[in-house]
Amino acid sequence: MKNLNKILVGILFLLPFCLASCTDEDNMELNKGEQPLTLVADEIDIVLDVTAPESNAVTFNWTSGSNQGTNAAITYAFELAPKGANFANAVTNKLDKGTTSFVYKTEDLNAVLLNNFGILPNTDVELEARVTATIHDQKVQTLASEIMMIKVTTYKDVSKTLYIIGDAAPNGWVADNATKMNSVTGAAGGFVWQGKLKAGKLKFITTLGEFTPSYNKGADDTKLYYRETGDDSYDEQFEIPTAGVYKITLNIINLAIKIEALEAPEYGELWLVGNPTGWSFKPMNLDASDPFIFHFNADLSAGGEFKIGTKADFSDDVVFLRPAVDKTPAGTNLDVVKWSKNENAEDHKWDIVGGIYKIKIDTREMKIDIVPFVPFTMIYLVGDATPNGWDIGNATPLTAVGGNANKFTWKGTLNAGDFKFTCDKQSDWNGAWFIASMPDAATDGTEQQMIFSAKGAGVDYKWKVTTAGTYTIELDQLQETITIKKN
Repeated sequence: MKNLNKILVGILFLLPFCLASCTDEDNMELNKGEQPLTLVADEIDIVLDVTAPESNAVTFNWTSGSNQGTNAAITYAFELAPKGANFANAVTNKLDKGTTSFVYKTEDLNAVLLNNFGILPNTDVELEARVTATIHDQKVQTLASEIMMIKVTTYKDVSKTLYIIGDAAPNGWVADNATKMNSVTGAAGGFVWQGKLKAGKLKFITTLGEFTPSYNKGADDTKLYYRETGDDSYDEQFEIPTAGVYKITLNIINLAIKIEALEAPEYGELWLVGNPTGWSFKPMNLDASDPFIFHFNADLSAGGEFKIGTKADFSDDVVFLRPAVDKTPAGTNLDVVKWSKNENAEDHKWDIVGGIYKIKIDTREMKIDIVPFVPFTMIYLVGDATPNGWDIGNATPLTAVGGNANKFTWKGTLNAGDFKFTCDKQSDWNGAWFIASMPDAATDGTEQQMIFSAKGAGVDYKWKVTTAGTYTIELDQLQETITIKKN
């Protein structure tokens, strides 16, 4: 007992020293000293560049300031306001603990100046910046840095959307239903579109339902003219001489445009018909990225013979796409031939065992793949917009829809950024993927066609989330369709 008492006395004697030692260590980590709160910027005379909206316009850094020896946490707020406004209606960004820098991207700073401060485009403006530090101890007052000045030159923003309109366009002169062009990733003001045009005229509008602003034909066929309002009488349009497949590439910043005719497929529509369809004509789906390729993904449990019509018609003069050898079974890279009954009375057909199939026919190469479909047991989200980023080993799983092995759904938070879908989480990234049918595909609630990319081959298009929030995703891996809707 005496020994136990001695031990307890020793512990009590040493305890204050241990606590003091721990407290001193914490003070060294948390005590910010007596340094002043000082703000600096890497640029003070800034000309914003419309061609580089994602570039860093200016970076502000500051010292931590002092917490007056309280060991209290410090959080910061960065403020920006026009010169002489005494920070009334300042744009304030409250930052996480420990953050001692703030970056304005070019397009973000330009938007603040035009939309928040009412500065006109192409104007020089002087701004005041400061940072305030809140020490989370009631005994210590908020600190503020000295005000620093910067000068910024704004630019006139350009539209992030562009649509084709005209009697040559797919949807004619209907402004509410004009054909959307695709923005070019990494090229500010750049747009591209490829598809069928009719003979006639066209121009470009920035907003659905509005005929102005528009981009019209400029001095020649390689130049655009910006028509801001209907008060401008200049309304020249581009002439498409003959119907066909065209590619349009343009940039609304440098006002350059190129319209080029492309190789056109012989058939714009195909129909699958045979015993699996009950001998009714079923339309095939045009590939989202290649007008020469068609798909038919379906439950063909009835099995048996089928062929592919160039019209939904059994007339003797209608051309059908067929196997070179009658009753060819399912397979890949199979030869395709074509003839009408008037040209050849032999009625060749493919002959398959009943099941679920993905059928792809390439009318350029005259090849067909007839492949039994085995659904993936799970599909996963991956990308910087997703909860687990680009960590493919920890990709976010979707939820299988009960009773349908082909359908998945997911509801959750997406950040601003890109994403796509992995079917197998293969660590070398050369597995199976569902990707978007165009660069920076929209997440606007419309049903879209996906591209199935086996072994990571081909293009790498992704969906683009521009506004963070809660989204619902519905995915059909058999039909290769997806709907992504912000709640």
